[in-house]
Amino acid sequence: MGIFSRKAAPGVDVSGLRLDQAWLDADLDTAYAAVRRGDLSTGLALLKVTPANTNLRSIRATGLAKAAVGRSEQLELRLEAYPKDPDLLLWYGQTLVFEAWAVRTGQRAKDVSAQRFTTFHDILRTAAEVLQGAIVSAADDAVPWEVLQWAALGLQAELEDKAEIFHAALVRHPGSYAAHTGRVQVLAKKWSGLELAELIEFGDGVVERARPGSVLCTIAANVFNEVWLEIASDKERTKVERMKRYASGVTARRPQLLAARDKWWNDGRTPDPADVSANGTMAFALKWAGAKREAMEHATRTEGRIESVPWGYVGGLTGFADALTKQMD
Repeated sequence: MGIFSRKAAPGVDVSGLRLDQAWLDADLDTAYAAVRRGDLSTGLALLKVTPANTNLRSIRATGLAKAAVGRSEQLELRLEAYPKDPDLLLWYGQTLVFEAWAVRTGQRAKDVSAQRFTTFHDILRTAAEVLQGAIVSAADDAVPWEVLQWAALGLQAELEDKAEIFHAALVRHPGSYAAHTGRVQVLAKKWSGLELAELIEFGDGVVERARPGSVLCTIAANVFNEVWLEIASDKERTKVERMKRYASGVTARRPQLLAARDKWWNDGRTPDPADVSANGTMAFALKWAGAKREAMEHATRTEGRIESVPWGYVGGLTGFADALTKQMD
């Protein structure tokens, strides 16, 4: 995303880091590399043996789609032979969503050309149709609904329709990390125009309902990061007004963030495939909340695998490497 980014200090070493590959899954790494080489069969085989309604399936579907960006036509050709294959439909639909957003970019709407918007919307409409096919072919699978959130967001669907999509995913997979993080974006002011209070209320509710040890506790960090972004990128107020808003909207939420972190990261927790992504998100939030030691703790647990949201807000890999070098200062 280019909504809020900066260049890191020159000479920052990003070797060994990976952007938008936030998983510790050797099988997915192998399939990802194979798909990048043009071998779709390996990716499809992995998706077919991945348990439904798990965060592992969400992550693998996402990773394979990222690997297939630029190869959607190959997936479409496969679908001609197997038009009702739920895994192919999901993979193709999610790949189209990623390709659409790559066309649009993460820039503010005023900075995106009319032609890009037209192409963006055309691809997303096709993606939505394909995902509907996946839903019909595998009615109990939550992942097509998770992905459909992003098509609905880009197509500017009504808030009620977006809410229905989110709840459809939760009916199938209540612990879906992807559905909840997608919902944070749907409610974020930069896309929805809603007041920050509505996003905060959503996040607080998720954390309150989450069981101790659940990765859903980290939705507090996702919400915190979007609030931080909105306040930190506000150029319309005076400096004094911005400082007051930062103190009340960001700094003051540190206790809630730390409490959510403690509810999540405890000795009795069960490891979750979404932990890598969640650790990166939590590290970003804790850094800006001024909890540097805790931020470093979670940053190291990513093993150098981070995502564009939120680290793209401050330079992506270079921003992450820079923050590590400075001990999250």
